[in-house]
Amino acid sequence: MATETGNTPAPRVEDVDRICAVADPVRRNLQITQCYHELALAFASRIGAGANWCLFAAWASRQAGCTIRGEDFFATFEQRLARISALTSPAQALWRKLLRAGLYNPETRLGRFARQVQSPLDALERASDAVARGNKKVFEEIGREFARFLATPPGDISFANFLDGLRPGDPPAGQRYLRAAFTHYSQAAAEPGPKKRVELMLLANLEIGLHEQTRLQPEILEALNSPVDEAHETGHQFLSVAFPDSKTWWGWTRRPAAGAADNLAQGLRQFTRRLVRLTVTDHLMTLTVPVKRVLRLGRDLNAPFAESLRELSHADLLALAARFDRPSAAVEDWAVLEERMRYISRLFRAFHEDPRLCDPPFSERQTEQIRRGVLPDGGL
Repeated sequence: MATETGNTPAPRVEDVDRICAVADPVRRNLQITQCYHELALAFASRIGAGANWCLFAAWASRQAGCTIRGEDFFATFEQRLARISALTSPAQALWRKLLRAGLYNPETRLGRFARQVQSPLDALERASDAVARGNKKVFEEIGREFARFLATPPGDISFANFLDGLRPGDPPAGQRYLRAAFTHYSQAAAEPGPKKRVELMLLANLEIGLHEQTRLQPEILEALNSPVDEAHETGHQFLSVAFPDSKTWWGWTRRPAAGAADNLAQGLRQFTRRLVRLTVTDHLMTLTVPVKRVLRLGRDLNAPFAESLRELSHADLLALAARFDRPSAAVEDWAVLEERMRYISRLFRAFHEDPRLCDPPFSERQTEQIRRGVLPDGGL
């Protein structure tokens, strides 16, 4: 059964599979973000009002895109070198052109070249790759289940068949939290009492969040632990990739050329090392929400709970929330699952009733370009 979101049909399982098959992580992320938004609206038309998990996922995926595209580096660069910020706009424009040419796409010549040449920015590339794989991993599983749910006709038998498609057991291999979440979403849709309904929605969101974060643990650790390698013989490596026949050059020609490249790389390496570490440890720990706020995950979430969620009464929700209930939501170590969930729990309670979460993540023109597989201009 197709659920309509305006004039756009609800995303299907086939759409999720098609997006996951996109090799370019930059374009794939943009399509994932847009698909999450469409899934969220379609799901709300089926289940009812209130922020479902896909709404939060769309904005988290949009933020992940900044890291995937390497734009976090430019944000750090501009903050640290405000006096020459006039240079960052041309640099960003050039970077966008390189992305369009396939800088991070392993199927393009430029992408293959970038992966073969070791550079001081390899840590950014590794962080980008880890975030991109995590972005796809979650969408490929959870986004697909939302699409599968929307394709399931209402009814006890159909819903039971849907649940049977979810694996038993705990994550990362099992999907019992997803099974519980969709059960609670369905209960919320049928619940006449507004207080119980909103608590069932929050409980379902938290159950999916816990499953998601457990599944993402390897990619999060990899992204946070992306040190800058001490590259050796960068010049020789560059020559070998850029000029495959350079190995046959005379030594008096090859050595000076490689030495010059090494000297330049050494200075660049020293300069970028600190910027890279700031980017990986700081900008990975941010979330921009549509209320035009940038949330720093290392700081307390200074936002009150939604009125309907200030006091909780549902037994299962109380038990799950108690696992992550602390006086402060600030995350001391983003690599620790429990600390991430503490922040996510408060985030879900604070923004559950905010209608701006339903805002589209991209402009109409950008959305049309994304659907065509084109990397749009402008802020993403």
